[in-house]
Amino acid sequence: MKARNLFLTSSTLFLLYCLLRFPQELLQKAIESVNLWFQLVLPSLFPFLTATGILIRLGVAHKFGQLFQPFMQPVFHLSGICAFPLILGMISGYPSGAKITVTLCQKKALSPKEAQRILAFCNNPGPLFVVGTAGTAFLKNPALGYFMLFCIFAGAIATGLFFGFFYKKTNIAANSASYAISVTEPTGKILSDSVADAMETVTQIGGFIILFGVIIEALQQTGIMLLLTQFFCGILPLSSAAVAGILGGILEMTNGASLLSQAPEPTQIQLVCITAILSFGGLSILAQTLGILSPLSISSIKYIFSKGINSIFSALVCFFCYPIFQEKLIKAVSVSSFPTKTASYPYFSFSFFFLLFSLFLLSCHHQK
Repeated sequence: MKARNLFLTSSTLFLLYCLLRFPQELLQKAIESVNLWFQLVLPSLFPFLTATGILIRLGVAHKFGQLFQPFMQPVFHLSGICAFPLILGMISGYPSGAKITVTLCQKKALSPKEAQRILAFCNNPGPLFVVGTAGTAFLKNPALGYFMLFCIFAGAIATGLFFGFFYKKTNIAANSASYAISVTEPTGKILSDSVADAMETVTQIGGFIILFGVIIEALQQTGIMLLLTQFFCGILPLSSAAVAGILGGILEMTNGASLLSQAPEPTQIQLVCITAILSFGGLSILAQTLGILSPLSISSIKYIFSKGINSIFSALVCFFCYPIFQEKLIKAVSVSSFPTKTASYPYFSFSFFFLLFSLFLLSCHHQK
């Protein structure tokens, strides 16, 4: 506890010093982070979180669990309702898997032990970010984005199987059954609670985006990032650009993936490093996720460890599968340019129609 307090105190003092020493640079970075949150994260993530909140409160997650119970129980030793955060977390990206898990746990549909276990592999980057941003915008080849997406999802499933070996089969249907009976909230309360919950989560995410954007800029302005890059260049058999990308990705995955895509390493090494970073999420995503998990008695150490295992599995899948698909990936049509912003528009459309579908179910619930 003392070590943690000492670290937080020294980090805060360092940030305050940088804010006074480099006010213009850090202010500009904060403005860029606000624009990133307002233009991309808010319009895409808010409708999706609202919709999932409505579906959970209507009991759709319970029916979802009944459908996937024959698969989740023997494979992962988890209740079927865990498939709801797993699948939607893969579709929507960080940190939706964690948020859905927290909501289910608060609704008594999941036990804290099950929540800890499903969090090991349900919180992943979304397809539109991996394919649209990392593959198309950074690497100029959508096929590489789809390949990384396959590796990330395969790594997540492998992580679930890996941790499933350490748990015995148990009777875990009680929580889901009790939850199914308790869905009696009025329509107005379901809608208002879902909107308020989603807005609180998205606002918290925006705060972490701004904070870590400023921290990264402070490390660059003080030269600490350059010193770390030079140090690890003497240890790792990689170029300085690749090392800078890995260090940047540990802090924030988008910046790291962008730097790695410009590194002179072979395509296989680039893909392995980017896949590992996206699967891990970086400290920024970890902070966002741990903030969302704060209402639960979840072990932060276990979650971070599980994300590390997830990252390793994804990187291994990428490394060993690349030679199999190398010829097809190289022959795939590359693109000359692809604005990063456009990746959010299809996702916003999907989230919007998903919200409309949830509202339709809510109206049916009200009529019933």
